[in-house]
Formats: sequence, C-alpha cells, structure tokens
Amino acid sequence: MRPGVGAEAGPQVGAGAGPRVGAADRRVLAGALRWVEANLEWFAPGRWEEFLPRRPFRPGPLLELLGLVRVLDRAGVVARDAPLARRALDLAEEAVADAEFGRGLRRGDELFPYHLNLVALLELLGRPQPGPRAVCEELLAADAGGHCRAYKPVLGRLELRYFADRGGFTAPARLPDLGTLYRGSVAALDPDVLQLTASETYALTHALFYATDFGHRRDLLGGAREVARLRGTVRVLLGAQLVRGGLDLLAELLLCDTALTGAYGCDALVYDAWAALAGAARPDGAVPSPVHRPEVLAGLDGGKAEAYVFGTCYHTTLAAALAAAVRAGPVAAERPPGCPPLPGADAAGIGRWAREVPGAGPEVWAPLLAAGVQARDTEAVAAVLGAARRLGHGDDPLVGAAAALLSAWAGP
Repeated sequence: MRPGVGAEAGPQVGAGAGPRVGAADRRVLAGALRWVEANLEWFAPGRWEEFLPRRPFRPGPLLELLGLVRVLDRAGVVARDAPLARRALDLAEEAVADAEFGRGLRRGDELFPYHLNLVALLELLGRPQPGPRAVCEELLAADAGGHCRAYKPVLGRLELRYFADRGGFTAPARLPDLGTLYRGSVAALDPDVLQLTASETYALTHALFYATDFGHRRDLLGGAREVARLRGTVRVLLGAQLVRGGLDLLAELLLCDTALTGAYGCDALVYDAWAALAGAARPDGAVPSPVHRPEVLAGLDGGKAEAYVFGTCYHTTLAAALAAAVRAGPVAAERPPGCPPLPGADAAGIGRWAREVPGAGPEVWAPLLAAGVQARDTEAVAAVLGAARRLGHGDDPLVGAAAALLSAWAGP
C-alpha cells in the first residue's frame, strides 16, 4: 500500500523518508504537504473571497492543487484515497457543482481551458462529472473561444492540447498535436538565456511541464542534442533565479531540470537550489512567493493574517511540492563536490566573487551573467565579464553577447 497523509500523523513522503529524511527536497515536500493539509479550507473559492480579491477563474487554486494531487498519486507519495486528496477532491466537486461554474463553463470564453481541466482532473482522480464533461466536449468541438486558431499564442494552444489529451477529450482537427505545438514554443526555439523575461521564463517552464507531462515523458523533446541544449538553458536560468532569490521560478526550473535529466541526480547547483527553498520555508511549511512581505503580515491578525499567508504562499508552496514529488530520490544531505556556491545577485557580492574565485567554468559565471543582464545591473555584468575573460572564456558567445549589450546600454 502506498503511503498517504493522515489527519493526525502528518504527511509521509515515500521512499525518500527514513535514513535521509534530512535531505532538502524531502523537507520541502513534507512541510508543504503539512501546510496544504492544514489550510485546505482556503482553497475553496468562497473562503478565499472572504478576504482576498475575487479571481477571474474562481477555483484557480483548487485547479493547481488537483494537479499536485495527480502527481503525488502517480509518484506513490500521497494516494488519491488519502485524507488530503479526498478533501481536495470534495472541494473541487463542490466548486464544479456550483451554478456559477456551470454558467462560466457555458460561456466558452478565455477561461474555458481551465473549466475543462478541472473537470478532466476530477475524472482522472476518480470523481467523474458526466454533465460538465459533455458540455466540455460540445464546446471543444465548436472551438468555443477560438482557442484552436493558429493566430492564438502557442503556449495557450499547447496548454489546451495537453489538457484535452490528458482528459481523454477529442481535440478539434485544427488544433495541432502536442509535439508540433511544443516545437513552436519558447522552450524549443533556442531562447536568449540572457534576456528572457520572467513571463517568458514561465512560458518556458510550462511548455516543458506539458510536453513532458510533469517529468513523466521525454519523447517530444527531440534528440540528445536538443535535450542537452535545453538543459543548459534551464540550468543557467536556475542559477540566475538562485542568485536573485526568485523562489517561484526556482521551484519550476528544478522540476524542469528533473524532467530533462531522467537520472534524478544531484549536483552542487541542484543541491544549492533545494537548500534555498528549504531555507526560505516558513516554520509552518509554506514557501513564500516573491510578493510575500513579512512586514505586511506583521500588521495583520486573525483571518486577515491567515488569508495573507495563503494568498502569498500557496502557489510557490505547490510548485515546490510538485518539483519534489517528481524526483526519484532525495537530494543528498551533504553538498556534492563541484562548483563553488553562487554569490548574491548584488553587484558587491558578484564583485567579490569576481576578485576571489580561483577558477570556474560557465556553470558558475553564466547564471551570474544572466542575472546581471536581466536586472540591467551594469556593474554586475561588467564584473562577471571581467572574471569570465580572466578565466579564459572571453571567446564564449554568451560573453560576447553580454559585452555587446553592456556597450549598447552605455551609449556614446
């Protein structure tokens, strides 16, 4: 029998628990599941709206939670009949049964894919919704919302195709298959790792989520060369988020790295990223998002404080739990040998590193260069460029591209 989550015993985290329970990813997963179970009521749209702004798709947090429940069940971490999963599914069934959900579904507007996905996930997890499913089939066949049209953004079409395939829906003929759509996404088009915006990085991570079914397959990604190139991109972005402290994207990029390696190994960068997530987690297990402000929380109490913590922590916490759940084994309790730890993203920290590091390859300086360029921090970029050249990497294309940008920013 697979381990579940007991209402009193707390979450079990599968085979990774036990002698290596101190490993960072297991600590993150255990804490996240403990927090989710303690805060399940806040995933209900009505509870959310008591203190927090109404969301365009009201069951949005529930939709994310059910996606996690599916991965946890598939990974053997939390069974779908465990208390946490049962209660999440109960809340989702209540949301779908609400008359407002039915009206929103029938509109077939820009939120239609999320209505369809929630119905599909409920069925995948053993709670079929025959009526809403039939409506989804009808709207999908009619291309309600025009989501299948070639002029629509590729990520939205990739998302819809993934939702439809995963839920067993018949996709419209005009909607290309998942592989074709993936090949038109930012992940497959050799993105400029120095200049990806946050929204473009999110698009990259989600394209990989859908193309790999959250780390479950790699056959749509191309050959070994394409996978290696993409993993190089992901690792530069992972390092850049690590030095900048972007926990949302750090968790998502860790999942992408696992999806691309297939070996579920742990090197120094992965270890440091998991250590950062574990170190940032609150005592209750929640992982704060970039918009969480402790000083704001300090001025709140009661339900307002609970709502603030939930609203500013739930997404990053779920992302971290997802990333931990797809790993085959825990991150080592001790840091593996390898590249030196990355400094902070500020120019002073990078400057100290540039003066003191005895030797390092692109695995160290490339994330720092990307972090500096993304922040338009000319001092940091100049410091890393100087270090990369001193280390013998002046001819690297990334160094040349960053130097050109730095010169262009400076002007005449």
